[in-house]
Amino acid sequence: MRQFCVLSAVAVTGLLCHVSEGKADFKICNRAKETVNLSIGYDNSDYGWTSEGWWKLEEDECTVMIRGNLANRYYYIYAAGEEGGTWSGSDKQKGGNFCVAPQKYTLHNREYETDNTLDCESGGFTGVKFDEVDTKNNKNFTYELTE
Repeated sequence: MRQFCVLSAVAVTGLLCHVSEGKADFKICNRAKETVNLSIGYDNSDYGWTSEGWWKLEEDECTVMIRGNLANRYYYIYAAGEEGGTWSGSDKQKGGNFCVAPQKYTLHNREYETDNTLDCESGGFTGVKFDEVDTKNNKNFTYELTE
């Protein structure tokens, strides 16, 4: 009986350690009915507002956009579907303006701002309004991209 208790205690301790080591990420799953090309925008502690792209997600595929514990409450996403769908921010939404490039990119808004006005075109890029995603300060978050 004593050996069983010790083994049980070891097993429970192992389970608790495994749970506490859970991986925290910002993940997006494509639940739309088409393949999408995806970009993310976020506040980078070193560079300010930053946008990155492109991740190609097939239908029902998921990908990790930000690895590790999330540092921000708000992230922004923009997706362009290969069948013509677009996922972007609404005109009523405050914030979420970023630059995008046609190929894989990382851009920092501050490099294209003058007097708090973002001018992506001056750098040869396109300005896009990304959709706001509120993680509610969770350290781990999955966003479902739907129709």
